[in-house]
Amino acid sequence: MACLEVLVHLDKSEIPRHYVWSAAELTEAPQFLQFENFDSVTACQAAGDSWARRVSELAIHVPSVIIPEEFNILLNPEHTGYSGIVWSEPRPFRFDPRLFIAEPQVL
Repeated sequence: MACLEVLVHLDKSEIPRHYVWSAAELTEAPQFLQFENFDSVTACQAAGDSWARRVSELAIHVPSVIIPEEFNILLNPEHTGYSGIVWSEPRPFRFDPRLFIAEPQVL
């Protein structure tokens, strides 16, 4: 999901050439972010802002706007547990070139 979010929010020319990924394990399963109107970007942003300001949870599940049945996990860098997250060694990530084709190829 993260690579799709990048593609949606950045112009293709803005994607870093040396993109990397790493993984981390959380000690607790994140809760789902609750908000009233999934169709309202403003409502989604307000719910996320409120969650981040509370700093009560390290991580939260957030529905993906791109694929609503999927989710992203957001981490709050202001949470006291953030500095304790252990990350894997960063590894190169290559976007599949087919993601940049204007016309989808029929398989």
